[in-house]
Amino acid sequence: MSRVKLSEFRAKQLLFDKLGRKYRGLAIDLQDKNYPKNLARLPAKGLFVAKVDQALKKRGKAGLVKVGRNKNQLSVDLRSFAKQGFRYALVEPFIKHEASDEQYLALARDAGGVWLSYSPRGGVEIESQATSLKRALLSGSGYDPEQNNTGADDELVRPLYELFQKSHMTLLEINPFIVDQKGFMPLDAAVEVDSAGQFFVDGAWSDNDVRKPVSHETELTIERLNAKSPASLSLKVLNPDGSLFLLLSGGGASVVVADELSQLGQHTKIANYGEYSGNPSADETYIYTREILRLLLASKARKKVLIIAGGVANFTDVAKTFAGVIRALRESTEQLRQQKIRVVVRRGGPNQVQGLAAMRSFLAEIGLNSAVYGPEKSLSRVVNEVVRAAK
Repeated sequence: MSRVKLSEFRAKQLLFDKLGRKYRGLAIDLQDKNYPKNLARLPAKGLFVAKVDQALKKRGKAGLVKVGRNKNQLSVDLRSFAKQGFRYALVEPFIKHEASDEQYLALARDAGGVWLSYSPRGGVEIESQATSLKRALLSGSGYDPEQNNTGADDELVRPLYELFQKSHMTLLEINPFIVDQKGFMPLDAAVEVDSAGQFFVDGAWSDNDVRKPVSHETELTIERLNAKSPASLSLKVLNPDGSLFLLLSGGGASVVVADELSQLGQHTKIANYGEYSGNPSADETYIYTREILRLLLASKARKKVLIIAGGVANFTDVAKTFAGVIRALRESTEQLRQQKIRVVVRRGGPNQVQGLAAMRSFLAEIGLNSAVYGPEKSLSRVVNEVVRAAK
């Protein structure tokens, strides 16, 4: 069970249906070569809004919402989104209105119930309107208007609360909405749901509607690698221009290393986080290492350190996985030398003697500043040594 974000397209469909309105948005997959044909079906006259639809916050301030666009401008906007690496977009009719008419409403679930938040002053500057925001705790399976002391219209809150509960939502944020001749009109919406809830919502939403924030290309490569492997491989890019690059094995060891670095005030220098475990093959470890080295060599940091570390493995073969690591390092030998990369290794487990010997011999052969340790040296001491050397 986890909280996941739905596309705005799906969120709007749910909202409009519940509010008794017809939704006229158009979902765009920018990787679908036929999407221009869908755009061609839009009315020749009229204005539109184009948005990136990938669970991003503050899209307006990032230039990812284009307002009042004609059909020709829409095509330009969507090509621009694609060039920036986005895949999903949303096109809607432009609703002309005054900024003073914009309102804000949100429902958010926690252990105590569902919090209703409302402000008559919505829009992109909602964060600066804190004094206008009122909150109330709603409890019970049905909506009780006696619990709503925020000033939000019960005729809006009631159906939204019903939708929130029925659809297994954990967050429903509408910012802004306006009130027109037909009633409540959501202009922008964000929805998070309990991922396990899809088994109970009768197709109202599914995995196909879930959107993740845009991932770094390296993260996507490792996600694809992990999906095909019985082992576990994960990676998150934290700071592309960091100086401390982590090639870690085992969840426990990865936590120890990252926590120790943070305790020593190095958290802003950590370039990536993740781990490989479950006895990946030499080829898988090679690909994993290659991706980290690409990050490392692209970093603009002045002094960089590669930390190859792990605990004492139960069944991950140190010699086999190190063969993959060495293969990747060998391919980048000249660049590693030119950038004067320091490599620090600490590992234990099956075939550790052979694996550590191979690593020590290789690093000496290519002439990198390096240190190789077995389990006789604690992870904490190794991290402290790295930090001292990196100053």
